[in-house]
Amino acid sequence: MRLAPYLVGLTLAGLVLAPLLLAAAPAEAATRGLPSGLADTRRECSACHVLYPPELLPARSWQALTSHLSTHFGEDASLDAPTTAAITKYLVDHAADSRYGSRDVMWHLSPTQTPQRITDMPFWRSIHRRLLQPGVGTGPGIRTAADCARCHDVRSE
Repeated sequence: MRLAPYLVGLTLAGLVLAPLLLAAAPAEAATRGLPSGLADTRRECSACHVLYPPELLPARSWQALTSHLSTHFGEDASLDAPTTAAITKYLVDHAADSRYGSRDVMWHLSPTQTPQRITDMPFWRSIHRRLLQPGVGTGPGIRTAADCARCHDVRSE
């Protein structure tokens, strides 16, 4: 059976172009169809660390964290203004004190406190007491108190 010359050309073009197109696909596929703030948050934040659920900090904490990205825990995590605004809006809209949040997460947090770390939240400290004991986080098991993926099913996708 003889293939038409244009079919052979399309097949060869597909063999050459497919790997190039697929190389760019994973990053886009992980965020395709998501609201822009969530897509931006997943793409940018999980590039460096586990994607922390926004429901674990109050809105004021997320606003503080995203307002100083050039010094984000000793790193320059600066983003362009539209991306920063989209991420901030998503985090604030889904924060612990939003309609998606939980009174349990806000337990014993003073309205004047603006924790910068989830591990500084009173609710976190009460349920992770064992991690706060001397020597925990120094051995081969849990690296730090923020090593959530060690004990929890935490996904960045």
